[in-house]
Amino acid sequence: MSSPPLPLEVRDDRLSLDGTWEVQLEPGSPSLPIVVPFTFEAPLSGIGHGAEVHERVRYRRSFRVPERWDGVDVLLRFGGVDWHAVVSVDGEEVASHTGGYTHFSVALGPLDSSVEHELVVDVADPAEGYQPRGKQRGSGGIWYTRATGIWRPVWLEAVPVVDSAPVTKTLVGGGRPWSPEDPCLAELVTAGVRTYRGERTVELRDGRFHLNGEPRFLAGVLDQAYWPDGVYTAPSDEALRRDVELVKEFGFDLARMHMKVADPRWYDWCDRLGLMVAQDIPSPLDLSTPEAQGNYVREVDEIVEQLRGHPCIVMWILFNEAWGDPPEEFQRELVHRVRASDSTRIVVDASGWTHRGITDLRDVHDYGDDLSAHRSTAAEPLWIGECGGVSLVIAGTEDFAYKHVVSGEALAAEYARLTGTLGDVAGFVWTQLTDVEGELNGLLTHDRQPKAPVELIRAANEQLRRSRSGAGSAPSP
Repeated sequence: MSSPPLPLEVRDDRLSLDGTWEVQLEPGSPSLPIVVPFTFEAPLSGIGHGAEVHERVRYRRSFRVPERWDGVDVLLRFGGVDWHAVVSVDGEEVASHTGGYTHFSVALGPLDSSVEHELVVDVADPAEGYQPRGKQRGSGGIWYTRATGIWRPVWLEAVPVVDSAPVTKTLVGGGRPWSPEDPCLAELVTAGVRTYRGERTVELRDGRFHLNGEPRFLAGVLDQAYWPDGVYTAPSDEALRRDVELVKEFGFDLARMHMKVADPRWYDWCDRLGLMVAQDIPSPLDLSTPEAQGNYVREVDEIVEQLRGHPCIVMWILFNEAWGDPPEEFQRELVHRVRASDSTRIVVDASGWTHRGITDLRDVHDYGDDLSAHRSTAAEPLWIGECGGVSLVIAGTEDFAYKHVVSGEALAAEYARLTGTLGDVAGFVWTQLTDVEGELNGLLTHDRQPKAPVELIRAANEQLRRSRSGAGSAPSP
């Protein structure tokens, strides 16, 4: 089963606009064919100029709507455009949107099915601007290839007039609380729009994470969500699903989506397959100006609003280390703002450091050889938000890593040894799920081949849960 592009808001009568468009990589430059939704930096776009920087690009394509849509309102939807998009249809500007990590819609009204319509999208994405960008800075070390322009699906939806709005509800799993072991969801249909809900509770109590009132030790892995061929965009819905399956096969019950908001279909698979998510807000390079802070607040508001329906998300992480150098008062205000908007999740003021004394969960990064010094208490719950970073040496490559080993078995052994030194903490996040470009410290290669034996990592995670059965654990997901 393939997920629709926006799983929390599904209309069945839709028309994909993915495929071949024209793109100008600079104003006035010749048009090139590009395969949307891949950015020009990605090989799957048909261009693959990953090292080039183009700050203003123009997309164009024509389309027809089916005859059955005559007289019906049409909605034009963009899954994600990085960063500022101006949309024109048939020569008339119809919308603009600022923010690379959130979807947006344009109401077009009825369209004539007998003629072709022209769609143009002008995109501005400053290379050194004040926008949230995560790890997009150019490939090298911990930084990765940029993604400019349309990077998620584009589609049209027919929006028929509905006289009444009956609600139908189908329970999948008997109405039990959602959990990784039992991802129960309620499927809903309202006014022809399909969605779903999952009920669960999240809290920190006595220094422990609790899901549905039960203490649980969190075993997580850092997920950068980059691909060698699609760069910022997954090559397929199946690739998104497979990433979730791989995390669970390793025995983790949580993924930290690091410095990126993933494709909505990835969260859908987390909801349906049972994987908790700690969600980062992608950082800008600089948060010292009112412009940068305004961009950040607007994007945070949209991200929280658009993702709040996913039960898999249990935590918001607002900043990473000191990225962007956020002013203390701004950081405090944002924590209060997110808590007021969403009281159902844990809010972390910063992963790593720059804590301001108002975080729900103290989050430390430790890439050392012994993790035993850290302690979680009722007064100050604590987890290790990053650890590990161990690289399997690959002949002929240069990489960024915190430590090197020489075989897959040695990688698994180091994983078991290091996680075995964990002190009395609420959980941990291992760096990382996959290699990404020059950062080769994944449990998987960049193209998702295991570097460490999956069964050995899973066995180590199962041992961790057994050893902590008195401190809150759960069955292997």
